[in-house]
Amino acid sequence: MSVTDEILLETKDALERVQSFDATNLVRQDVLGKYAFNAAVEPARKLIQLFSTLSLSSLSYFPDQQLTAVKDLCNSVFNLFKSVEEFDVENAQPSVKEAQDAIVKNLDANFQHAFNILSPIIAFAAARSQDFTALERDARAATQAAQDQAAKIIETLSGQNEVASRIIQEVRAAAAEQGVGNQALHFKTEADKHGVEAGKWLKYTVRTSIGLGIYSLITLFSHNIDALSPSSYFETVQILVSKALVFSVIAFMLFLCSRNFMSHRHNEVVNRHRQNALATFTALVEAANDPASSDIILNHASACIFAPQDTGYAKQDGLKLDQQSILQMMPRVSGSGGAQPA
Repeated sequence: MSVTDEILLETKDALERVQSFDATNLVRQDVLGKYAFNAAVEPARKLIQLFSTLSLSSLSYFPDQQLTAVKDLCNSVFNLFKSVEEFDVENAQPSVKEAQDAIVKNLDANFQHAFNILSPIIAFAAARSQDFTALERDARAATQAAQDQAAKIIETLSGQNEVASRIIQEVRAAAAEQGVGNQALHFKTEADKHGVEAGKWLKYTVRTSIGLGIYSLITLFSHNIDALSPSSYFETVQILVSKALVFSVIAFMLFLCSRNFMSHRHNEVVNRHRQNALATFTALVEAANDPASSDIILNHASACIFAPQDTGYAKQDGLKLDQQSILQMMPRVSGSGGAQPA
C-alpha cells in the first residue's frame, strides 16, 4: 500500500468516526448528575454537521496535504469529544463549572477553526460532484423533447379539430332526432296501454263465449229435467221468455266484450302508426333534400298524426280535417311542446 493510499484510508476512518458520533452521548446524565454536560451537545452537533457535509467518496480527489489536514482536524475534534466523555467531577480544576465552561468554549472555537480548513475542501468536493457539461446536455435534451412533444400536441389538436366539428354536428343531429323521439314516446305509451286493455277484453270475450255455449247446451236439454219440463201452455211460454231473456243478456255481454276488444285493438294500431310516422319523419325529410318535398312529407305526416281517428265504437266518430288545414295549424302548435296522443 502506498503512502497516499494509507493517508486516504486513515482520513476516511477519522472522518467517518466524527460523522457517526452521537452528540447526545456527551450529556452523561447518569454519571455526572447535576453536572451533566447539556451545554456541550449543541456545539458538538454543529461540528458533526459541518464534517457531514464532506462525503467520504470525495476524499479520493484531494492530495496528501489536504487529506492530512482533514485527518488531523478530525482527530482533534474527536479527542475533544473524548475529553467530554471522560470528564471527572472530582478532578475538575479549579472548579467543576469553570472546567465545563472551558470545554464548551473550546468546542465553539473549534467550529470556526474547522470551518476555515474545511470550507474550501467542501466547496471543491461539491463542484467536483456536479458535471455541468452533463447538466447542460440534459437540459438541451429536455428542451428539445419538450419542443417535439409540443409540436406533436399541436398536430394532434389540428387533426382532431375536424373530428370535433363533425362530432358536434352529429350530436346536434342526434339531439334533434332525440327530441322527435321523445314526442313519439307519447304515442308509444298510449299504444301499449291500449294493447294491455285489448288483451284483457279478449279474455273476457272468450270466457263469455264459452259461457254462452254452455248455457245453450243446458237450455237445449233442459226439457228432460222434470223440474224444468213445462206441463201447460203457460209454463211453456214462461220458460221460453226466460231463456230468451238470459240468452239475450249473455249475447249482449259477448257483443260488448268483443266491441271493447276491437276498439282497444284499433286504437293500439292507430297510435302505433302515429308513433312510426313521427319516428321516421326526420329520416324522410333528410332524404328528400327539397323544400317542396319536405312540405309534402310534413303534410302527410301531420295528417297521419293529428287527424282524428275512429274510436272503434262508431263508424264516423269525430270531425275529419283535411290535410291542408292541419298543415296550416302546424306553426301555431309548434311551440306547445309536441303532440299528445289521442
